[in-house]
Formats: sequence, C-alpha cells, structure tokens
Amino acid sequence: MPPTRNLRLLVLGALLLGAAALTLGWREGRRYERGGAERAIAFASLRAREAQALTEEAIHLYAAGQFPRACEKFGLAAADEPASSARRQDVIRCFEGWGWHALREGRPDEATLLFGQGLSETPDDPALLKGLGVAAVHAGRPDDAFAPLERAAQAEYDPEVRLLLAHLHDRRDDPAQAVVNLRAVLEREPTNAAARRMLDKIEREWRAEAGFRREVTPRFVVKYRDTLDAEVRREIIAHLEAAAARVGRTLAYAPLQRTTVVLYEHHEFRDVTRVHAWATGLFDGKIRLPVSRARPPAQELERLARHEYAHAAIHDLTRGRAPRWLHEGLAQVLEGAASDPMLQTPAGLTLAGVEALAADSDPVRARAGYDIALWIVRDLLDRGGIEPLRELLARLGAGETVAEAIPRVYGLRLTELESQWRRVLGG
Repeated sequence: MPPTRNLRLLVLGALLLGAAALTLGWREGRRYERGGAERAIAFASLRAREAQALTEEAIHLYAAGQFPRACEKFGLAAADEPASSARRQDVIRCFEGWGWHALREGRPDEATLLFGQGLSETPDDPALLKGLGVAAVHAGRPDDAFAPLERAAQAEYDPEVRLLLAHLHDRRDDPAQAVVNLRAVLEREPTNAAARRMLDKIEREWRAEAGFRREVTPRFVVKYRDTLDAEVRREIIAHLEAAAARVGRTLAYAPLQRTTVVLYEHHEFRDVTRVHAWATGLFDGKIRLPVSRARPPAQELERLARHEYAHAAIHDLTRGRAPRWLHEGLAQVLEGAASDPMLQTPAGLTLAGVEALAADSDPVRARAGYDIALWIVRDLLDRGGIEPLRELLARLGAGETVAEAIPRVYGLRLTELESQWRRVLGG
C-alpha cells in the first residue's frame, strides 16, 4: 500500500476513535525536534510550506491534549511530504502519545487500537510494542501481552519491559523465563533494587517448590508436595472452588485465567513469603497457603480460601490499584469476619493512616490497621450495599484515585467521610 494512502488511513482512524482533552508533553520525554537540513528546504515549495504549517498547528493541538485533531494534522503534513520519514514519525508518535493518554484514562481497548495504528506503519517500533503489551495487561488479557513485550525487549533495552515480562512469567508459573528477564536487567543495572528483590523472591520460591506436583481444576492450578495427604488436598481444592464461586458472585468477577495456588509446609511458607508470623496465607499474584499434614478444621479452610481468593479478585478488578486498607477490609468482609464493637482508633484517623498501620512491621499495629480497615469497609457497605463498592473497584481499575472515586460513588468528599469515621469511632 503506498505511504500516502497509509497516512490517510491513520488520519481516518484518528477521527473515528475520539479522545478527551488533557495537556500533556511529548510521551516519556520524546520531544518534537526540527531537523535543520530538512527545515532549510521546507520553504522551497508550496506543499512543503503547507506541511510545515500543519506540523506547527499539530504540535500546539497535541500540547493541548487535542489528540484526534493533532494526529489528523500530522497525517496531512505527512501526506504533503510522503518521502519524509520525519513526518511519518510525527504521526506515529502522536498515536503513541494518544494511546498512553487513553491508558491513563482507563480505556485500554482504545489504547490497543491507537498503538496498533502506529504499528501499522512501523511494526517493530519498541515504544509502540511496549504500549500494546501494557494495554493488554490493563485490559485483563495478560497472555496477549507476551508477544509485543518480547519483541520490544529484543528491539532495545528497557528495564520496565523486562520487569513486566518477569512479573507475567512469574504469574504464569514460569520462573525460568522470569529469571532470564531479571538477569538481563541486572547485567545492565547491577544496582536495580526492584529487579534484585524480585530475583531473590523467585529463586526462593523455585528452590522451595522443586519437585512439586500440579493439579489443574476449572479455576485453579494447584501446586503441592507429594507428601501432602490426598484427602487434605482435595478438601482444600473444594473450598477454593466454593470460595471462587461465592466471591465471584458477590463482586461480579469472572477471571480470564486460572489462579495459581501453592500449598507449602509451614516452614517453607515462612521462608518464601517472609510475612508476619500470624499471617495464615498470602496473595502476591499467586495464592500461597501453609498447610499441615493433619486436616485443618473445615471452617478455618473455608475462611482462609475466601479471604485469599478475595485478594485475587480485588487485584484483578482494580488492575492492582486497590490500596491495602481496601484489600484487607473487603477480604475480611468476604471471609465473614465480624467488626469489633469496641473498636477505637488513634486520633486523627485518615485512610492514609490506616494504610500505614496495616503495612506496619509491628504485628500489633498491623492487626489494628486490619481491624480498622474491616470497620471502614463495613461502613461503606452499610451506606449502599455491594453495588457502590463494585463501582469503587471499577473506578480504581479505570485509573481514578480513591479521593476521586469516593465522591462519585458515595456523594461525600474523602475528608468528609474521614471526619464522620473519627466521630463514630471516638478517635
């Protein structure tokens, strides 16, 4: 297809997709630069002058967040100078910036189309491939992210791409490929703390899980040591399946992938997770549970399965953006925990303070944070039931902050809610 026709199609795509306005600079530090030699001959013809004027107008529109019109103008300028690679790059970078804006606005499907528009002209552009992969993750289709991210990683070094691939491989239960990507980062950046932490974690898990067996169920991939009693394993899986059905109905959650569950002996669980001694389970992309050879009480298994599966659902519904207080408060509600009627809080209660308490390394303070989080989520449920809470999760998943989402869902500013909670709890 001739370059001019391609560019006209890009222009048409820009007009059809539409976008909200937001003042942005050039994506990730990419700035529009005029090539001196090219600009020296820009006034040699009428078409070149028109292209220059269109480009200048497009830059102003882009800076004002008017992406459809900006991409249209860049496309027209490129059509006026079809031999100019710089003009084509203007169009591609415009779609790239528009795509990242759509992602920040919580529209991953639109972002996918926009990155795809740019890739139709330059199929191996690493920035566009990265955007396409990130959009797939945000849309809840992580399997679709592997191909573009791997192509981006081959095209140029980008630690963010490598770390995201490591996370995706880890969640897919492919530690070998996760380690390959993390070591690629550490070869270039030996002091990269995020890569080092993740590599240490995955290698601990890899050692602990050597020789584990796997069982695949409709909703789970369950990993376990062959010394685990078969009846205990079957009971745990039955409770997990029941928890998934119940939590799924409550939160209107239908996962696109199976959730990985790892059943450890108690000492393995502590070594791998390094969580509080009182923690009875963990979700970190996988559900991790300590089990003994003796059969645990059925009620305890039911509670634990609901709690940890709730974390998996909340994580997916909010695209990993739920704060800890919401995670822990809602997970406790879904497991059936009761609020403490005598609960009192520190003076000056705020959600930021609850978040800090729940994440505290001191188990007493962390337990207090969990108790307050449970009370807060129950209060939110009392204000309207489960539907507003589902909406809150969806808004967080779309990229809104808690402070932005709370007034739209509950009709009160966050500071007003916090003030009400302080009065009721006596802080």
